[in-house]
Amino acid sequence: MKVLNMCTDKNERGSEVNDCLKIPNNNEAQYKILQQYNKDEKKKENRRRILAQSFVTSAVMLSSASCGMPVGYSAILLPQLKFINGSMQIDDEIGSWIASIHSAATPLGSLLSGVLMERCGRKLALQIASMPLILGWILIAFAPNHALLLLGRLIAGFSAGLSAAAGQAKEETEHLIDRLEAECQNHKKTTFATLFQPEVLKPLIIINVFNVMQILSGTYLVVFYAVDILNHVQGGASLDNFLAAVLTAGVRFIFSLMSSFLLALVGRRFLAMTSGLGTAISALFLGTFLHQNCQGLDYIPALFILIYVAANTLGFLTLPGVLLGELFPAKVRGLAGGITFMLFNFMLFAVAKVFPFVKNSVGISGVFWIFGLTSLVASLFLFLTLPETKSRSLSEIEDYFQQKGFLWVRKDKWEEKKGRNRETEKFAS
Repeated sequence: MKVLNMCTDKNERGSEVNDCLKIPNNNEAQYKILQQYNKDEKKKENRRRILAQSFVTSAVMLSSASCGMPVGYSAILLPQLKFINGSMQIDDEIGSWIASIHSAATPLGSLLSGVLMERCGRKLALQIASMPLILGWILIAFAPNHALLLLGRLIAGFSAGLSAAAGQAKEETEHLIDRLEAECQNHKKTTFATLFQPEVLKPLIIINVFNVMQILSGTYLVVFYAVDILNHVQGGASLDNFLAAVLTAGVRFIFSLMSSFLLALVGRRFLAMTSGLGTAISALFLGTFLHQNCQGLDYIPALFILIYVAANTLGFLTLPGVLLGELFPAKVRGLAGGITFMLFNFMLFAVAKVFPFVKNSVGISGVFWIFGLTSLVASLFLFLTLPETKSRSLSEIEDYFQQKGFLWVRKDKWEEKKGRNRETEKFAS
């Protein structure tokens, strides 16, 4: 106030104009200062929001990663337990239970995950789901015998299922609102009878057959038994099998990222065909090479096992989850998705359980022949039945499955109908 009076007195005496009053009394300058202040505050607020969202996303991703770790842990655990030791020696029978029991417990946890999230909320549900996982790892780490080791794996699998619902993103929620409201207005109730409607039954068959073929093509078996498989593939070469398992995991990680980008650029059918044929060719070649027992070319099987993992990851690993959100109508997505998830884990449990005995019966070359032939059949099946869902709305996909027939031979008619609909909407607007 004192400075303001001095400036005012000085101006009143007719002395030179003091600039100290020009800036605060200038409306334009004040507006610019206020505008800059608002921009700075908005930037700070945006940074805070981005940081908060990053923390939340990281928490969910850490939860998913934690639940995935027990899946791959059997790959490094089983070879070590097969060495001669005093307390935890295992054979193929016990080893198959250790690898597979995790998947047997997952459906039970998933049945309770939805109820838990509704009662406790997403945040608390994730926190509660992490508790059995911690207990499972403690039992695995300190298990003095097979029983406690199996119990730890069982609890870890239960935790993975328990966190399933709380870890789904709210993806496409806005796109589902209109469809859901329409269903509610028609008073349609989701019952098991709804599963036999063509728009539900057809995608249910496609996804579940794809899941079975995905498992039989070795997608998860290579994860469960990575070191054991690579030990047979390398045939005693100098390359450390544990290091090779890490390399395959690195390839899977890189091509998972590539798949995420490709999903936004190319169609689902293209990814399915590329992945299926790449998996089939590399697996069949690898099986033939191992059957011939070629010597001095150890780098060739190592190269093709990496190609196999890369091709398999590019589509076969990622597409079932994507199709789950794109093929099922919104009205039955929870029910159909739950049934699919349960059948998938039971199938995975059964295949992982019998894998060591199949490997001992047909040899490692026969295993990769099975992987390759299954991939070829899966590619043919998807080529004939899988519709292209990229850039399609949920209503368009549902309308497609309501048509007669099951094969993707009507794609031209669907494209023609879609074009007419777009022209009608454009003319109406």
